[in-house]
Amino acid sequence: MRVKKLIALITIIVLMSLVVMGCGGTKNDQTSQGEGQISGDGDKVSSGDKPTIAIGQVPYPHEWIPANIIKHVAEEMGYAVEMVEGDIGFMFLGLAQGDIDIYPDVWLPTLHKTYVDKYEDQIELAGTLFEDIDMGWAVPSYVDIESIDQLKDRADEFNNLIIGIEPSSGIMITSNETIEAYGLEEEFELLEGSTPAMLAELEKAVQNEQPIIFLAWRPHTMFTKYDIKVLDDPKGIWILDDAITGLNPGLKEKAPEIYEFMQNFKIDIEDIEAMLDEMETSGGDIEELTKEWIEENRDEIDAMLGK
Repeated sequence: MRVKKLIALITIIVLMSLVVMGCGGTKNDQTSQGEGQISGDGDKVSSGDKPTIAIGQVPYPHEWIPANIIKHVAEEMGYAVEMVEGDIGFMFLGLAQGDIDIYPDVWLPTLHKTYVDKYEDQIELAGTLFEDIDMGWAVPSYVDIESIDQLKDRADEFNNLIIGIEPSSGIMITSNETIEAYGLEEEFELLEGSTPAMLAELEKAVQNEQPIIFLAWRPHTMFTKYDIKVLDDPKGIWILDDAITGLNPGLKEKAPEIYEFMQNFKIDIEDIEAMLDEMETSGGDIEELTKEWIEENRDEIDAMLGK
């Protein structure tokens, strides 16, 4: 009898424990729903059940500024936001597949033409962020070369190298086209690497007043930090691009307010460079700087939202 009573008591204790555990699990689930969670179909949702907006971000600081402005505006409207990091090729693939909703830095008609042509039926181009971007091959001002067509006979001065950045970037693709157009295949190698590595080489060269050819573009603090010049391009390979926002077409239905904003969103290139300079020289926080920009331009933001 004592054994039977003991078994019954253990059974009751186990059942009570299971009930308590079940209640605890339900409470945790309800809490996570209030904070945002992964829903049954795999989409992270905000507390207001609005879908998550995925914004593409590549390792170029000038792109972080419009990306963060879009992020803050979307969050103000009740959307959760996910920043998706990767290289340029991944951004366009993500837009085409729907893993990325917004990539605010498509350069056309030149730099990203290859990617836009590849995915033209799967992505959408929205508004222009800023226009006529300076870019191309550059040298420090102390180098007595003004044009790309002067390089062929002076390759040894530069150790036969053009210092490049990430291999998938549009500026690298155009650089390869430039080498071919000017017949520099035997004289120069386009060195693949990263933007920080290229800037480190530029810094070292400038400190020692050594010749260097590197890739330059605006918006970037290299134009305020160093005395540099973009080489003339007589063959017209480097056409001045505009920066345009790329979208996944599904954004129009997924988040119509954000879709409307993307058609109208623009920012002055000087504003971007001012924030970049603040980040570099004073340790400015990009979150705070972009929030301040929104407040200083609130009327323009409201107009871009169609208010």
